[in-house]
Parts: sequence; C-alpha cells; structure tokens
Amino acid sequence: MISFTAILLFLASPGDTLAGEKIQSDAFTQAAESAAIAGATLDKVSRWLHGTALPRIDAETGLYIADGRWNYRDTAADCYPFLAWAAWAVDREVLNGAVRRVLHSEQRLCNHLDRIPVPYDLEKGLKQALSYEEMVFQASEYVKDGLIAIVEVTGKDEWFYRMRDIEDDLWKHARIETSFGKIPSQNIEVNGEQIQALVRLHTMTGDARYLVWAERLADHYFSQENFVPNRLRDHGCEIIGGLGLLLGVESELNPDKAVIYAAGLKKIFDTILEKGCNEDGMMFNEIKRQAFGSRHRAFSDGWGYNYVGYLCYDMALGVETYQPQVRRILTALSKPVYRDYQWEGNSIDGWADSVEGGLYLLNRVSVSEGFAWADHETMAHIARTAETDHMWGTMKLQSNGVRTALMHALMHTQGLTLHPWRQGLELGAAPGEGDSLVILVRPENDYQGHLEFDIPRHRYYLGFQKDWPRMNTLPEWFTVEPDNMYSVHNVDTDETAILTGRQMHNGVSVTVKGGRAVRFVVSAAP
Repeated sequence: MISFTAILLFLASPGDTLAGEKIQSDAFTQAAESAAIAGATLDKVSRWLHGTALPRIDAETGLYIADGRWNYRDTAADCYPFLAWAAWAVDREVLNGAVRRVLHSEQRLCNHLDRIPVPYDLEKGLKQALSYEEMVFQASEYVKDGLIAIVEVTGKDEWFYRMRDIEDDLWKHARIETSFGKIPSQNIEVNGEQIQALVRLHTMTGDARYLVWAERLADHYFSQENFVPNRLRDHGCEIIGGLGLLLGVESELNPDKAVIYAAGLKKIFDTILEKGCNEDGMMFNEIKRQAFGSRHRAFSDGWGYNYVGYLCYDMALGVETYQPQVRRILTALSKPVYRDYQWEGNSIDGWADSVEGGLYLLNRVSVSEGFAWADHETMAHIARTAETDHMWGTMKLQSNGVRTALMHALMHTQGLTLHPWRQGLELGAAPGEGDSLVILVRPENDYQGHLEFDIPRHRYYLGFQKDWPRMNTLPEWFTVEPDNMYSVHNVDTDETAILTGRQMHNGVSVTVKGGRAVRFVVSAAP
C-alpha cells in the first residue's frame, strides 16, 4: 500500500525536473483512466443501492430480505454487509439511516440464546427454531462474513458491539469438549471464522479472553498430527487465513507461541503447494492425496484467500519464503487459461471471489499482469461496465459481485471517496512522483462536495500494529496519518492548502464545473 514519508527538499537539475514532469504526466494519464473505470462502477453501485437494494428492506419488520428471507447463513452474512459497503461508499445518510436500522431490527426480532440470533420467519412473524449446530454456524457466518466486513470500514460503531456480543455468547454457550477446553463447533469452517473474529476482537479491546479462545482453536488443530485442510475453496479457506492472521498477531504479542504456530503453518502451506496447486501455483478446489494429475481438476476461486495466509507468514517472520510464489502466480494470470476462466460455471460469484482474493494480494505484491487481469475480469464479468443497462440483483451471489466491484473501484481511486456521490461523477487517483498521489475529479454536471481520504484503518479501527493481510476487508491503498501535515495542490488553479490528515479524512472541499476536470497533487508538507 502507499504511505507517506517525509520528502526532502532539494534544488533539482533541469534533467530532474523533466523526469519529474514525465512521471507526473503519466500519473495523471493513469488517474484519468482510473476515474473512468471507478466512476462507471460507482454510478452502478449508487443506482443499485437506491433502485434495487433499499426497496428490499421489509416495511413491516425492517429486515433486509435480499433474497426474500432473513437468515444468518446467507442474507445477514453475504447480502447485508455489501448493502452497508455500498452505502458507506456512495451515500453515508443511507448507511446511518436505513442500513443501521436493519441492525436494530434484527437484534430486536432475532436474538434467541442470549444475543445469538436465529432466522426470522416473515410469514409467521416468528423466530425459526434451529439445532445448536446450525445456530452456531449461522451466527459465526454473520460475524465473519457480515459484521467483520462492516467493522473494517466503520470501526467501533454499533456493528462492532454486535460482533462482540455474539462472540461473547457463542463462547459462553460453547459445548464441544477438546483437550484445550470447550469450543463452539467441530466445523472447520466455523472455527476458521472464529479465529479471524477473535483475533480482531482481542486487538480492538485488549481483552485477553479473545486471544485465549483463538489459541484454543489453533492448538486443537495443530495438536492433530500432520493437520492439513483438504478443501482449498470456500468453506475451507477460513481456517488457512485465520491461522495466518493469528500467527501475525502472536508474533508481536507472544513470540514463543508464534514459533510453534509458524512450524505448523509451514507444513500446511508446503503441502498445499506440493499437492494442491498446478505448476504456476494456482490452487485447485482440494488437495488430492494421490497423483492423479491436474488436467481435469478445477481451480479454486479461493486461491487468493489462501495466499493471504502465506503473506502473513512472511510478514510475521520477516522473511520472503512465500512472497516469490505469490508474485509468480500473479504474473501467471496473464496466461490465456486464467482469462475468463469460469471458476463456478457462469456464476458471478466465482469471478467475484477470485478477483477479491487477487486484489488482496495485489495490494501487497504489485504485479502489472495481475492488475491487468483484475481489470479485465471485473469489467467483463462483475461490474460489466460496457453494459450500461446491466444491474446486479440482491441475492448473495450478486451481492458478492457488488462487493468485488466496489473493491476494484476503490483500487482505482486509491481508497478515496467523494461525498455526496452524484451520477456522472468520475474519480481516479494514481501514485505520482516520489510518495505523492495525483487525483482527478471530473463531473458530468456542476458538482460541489468533499473528497475523503483513507486512514490506516488497520491501526485506528482494528488495533493492529501492522496491516496484516486478511480476508473480509477493503484493502488500504493511499492513507494519511491524522496528525501529519500534507500539501494538497490544485494543479489547475495553482493553489495549495496545507492540511492535517484528520482534516483530509473528514473531507476536502471540491467544486468543479460540469464537463471539466480538477486535478490535485497530494504530498507530505515540507
């Protein structure tokens, strides 16, 4: 990701000046291209939010019935969070109004075992009875896929407290006996989700219980001789990413424990590379324990989710054991076999998951072939920007498409957002000379609003000392430190403002005439 460092002032020679002008000119060209890409997608997201998604909030219950029902394995876990992301990106009034009220409604109607929820039967107007195992599964899905995603962009807001409360009660009522204490489930997917949630809760609160529970799960699996998860796609990726994130945090808090976990993870990672990948390192859906060959084995749309754990390993140990492998697979995406590959047949969900994982990796390991692949796959199969009449639905697979389209758009804005969003807006950004960022805003009609810059959310929202690679997040691209000073130079008016990062995060005023563009260069203030 891009971060600011102090810029040294010096007298530039004519050659230096010409080189700098060339870099900045190329950056503005890239920003203009990115503005067109991001603008088209964010326009669609805004139309989807207001015209398709919000009407799916049930007037009687206040629940978001994206696919005609309210449950926690699909609707709350996979539809609701991206309703929230869409509102966060293009309409904050909706986020703090209608979207927030859904949270209030589901707690009022669905809490069942203390604060653990169950689905709501809209026809009967009653909660649905579930087995203990299914109740735990659905609640864990809501926490990991739903609430974590929202908390990653809102911090310690009401969604955080909902996540914490559900986790407290899942572990209060845990009933599965292990050698290390009780856990809520025997399901490896649930336990991977739990590790990811518990690690975040520990760093956000400082409460030792959450780390103890996460370690209980990790110890349960690492105590099994030669433990390697066989499934490398969804419903299997969670434990791999969870253990990687736990290793990262343990490397800072408990180095002795980290040594043990690192050894276990290396066995898992090496086995996957040996038995679960093709020659490029692209992962298959599962590990085959016999040498059947790879010709007819389908690729996993969760390949990027798994490699996130590999990058955590390298960061935690300060090594480059797996980063070259990640770079190799991102480079290999230029091969014809990966272009338009049908990860899950013709379902948008396969492309959405594959590109999402790829963007997690590209945020850490910059590879031009990978970025080109992500652009093509997103525009052709997810955002479908060439089809102006195309619009997503609201069921879970379509909602996952909205998620990845948003992630891709915000890569092209380098994490910047414009508020309020208006149809016909274009916003793009690109790295400039040194550590600077160049920004282009171009509206179809006269526009007045504010440009919001991202902050290191991993630290300010989640309490991570390092920006650990992880699932269920919007990657950080260009971030400002709230207490640092920055220069925001309007290239077209030749005006410069010196602002704090906090002011920039709260919003920089932008006024632009329709059909014209305004360009900015942002750098650390001298």
